[in-house]
Amino acid sequence: MTTGHRDAAPARRTEPAARPVVTFDEGPAAGETYLLVHGIGVSSRYFERLAPVLAAHGRTIGIDLPGFGRAPRPSHPYTVDDFAAVLARLLDELGLRRCVVVGHSMGTQVAARLAVTRPDLVARLVLIGPVMAPRDRTPLRAGWRLLLDTLRERPRSNRIVIGDYLRCGPRWYLAVLPSMLAHRLESELARIDVPVQLIRGERDPIARGGWVAALARIARRGSALTVPGAPHVVMHARPHAVGRAIAAARQEE
Repeated sequence: MTTGHRDAAPARRTEPAARPVVTFDEGPAAGETYLLVHGIGVSSRYFERLAPVLAAHGRTIGIDLPGFGRAPRPSHPYTVDDFAAVLARLLDELGLRRCVVVGHSMGTQVAARLAVTRPDLVARLVLIGPVMAPRDRTPLRAGWRLLLDTLRERPRSNRIVIGDYLRCGPRWYLAVLPSMLAHRLESELARIDVPVQLIRGERDPIARGGWVAALARIARRGSALTVPGAPHVVMHARPHAVGRAIAAARQEE
C-alpha cells in the first residue's frame, strides 16, 4: 500500500491474506472506470444487473471485500478503515487512478473513507443506499430495518443476499458490524472535494429519504436521486435507472 497519505490505515492491517478478490472486470478501457463496493454480509453478486449497464460506458470492476463472498477471511476483525486500505492497495496494484467508486450500504462508508484517505484514487463517489441515520445506529434498529427491507426485495435479490449472509456467517458479520455502526458518514462527506451522487430506492427503509437528503446537503458537491418504487438493493431492482444516472452524472460535471 502506498504510504505518506493523510489518515492512512495502520500497516498491520495489510496482511497478505487480507485482500479483496476481483470477481469481474469488464467493459472498455476508454471512458470512466467504475469500482463496485458491496455492503456488509454480502458480495459483488448483487451487482449482477448493474454491472453490464455500467460496462457499456467504461471499465467496470467488482470485488469481494475480505471475509465476504469469495475473499479469504482476515485473522482479526476489520474496520471501515481497514477495508478502505485494502481497496487502496488493490487500485495501486492495478495502476488505477481517479475511479468512480460506487458503494452500496456499508460499501458507501468504505468508498467515502477511501476518498478521504486516498483522494488521488477517486474521481467521484456514487453512494447507493448509504447507511445509516444516527438514530438507527444500534444493532436492534439496524436489524429491524434490514428485516423490513427483506420483505420489499425481489426474490432473486433475497436469494443472493441470504446466500451471501450464510456464506459470511454470523461470527464475521458481528465482528464487522460495530465499526459500521460507529462510522460517521456525514463527517466523511464534509471532507470530500469530489462530486458525490447519492441514490436510494423510494421504498428503502434503511437509507431513508431525510437521511439521504441531509447527506446531499453536507457534501460539498452533493446531489440526491430517489428511484421510484425500489427497495434498498435498488441497483438490482432498477439497474437501468441507476446505471443511466451514474453514467449521465459525468456529463453534468
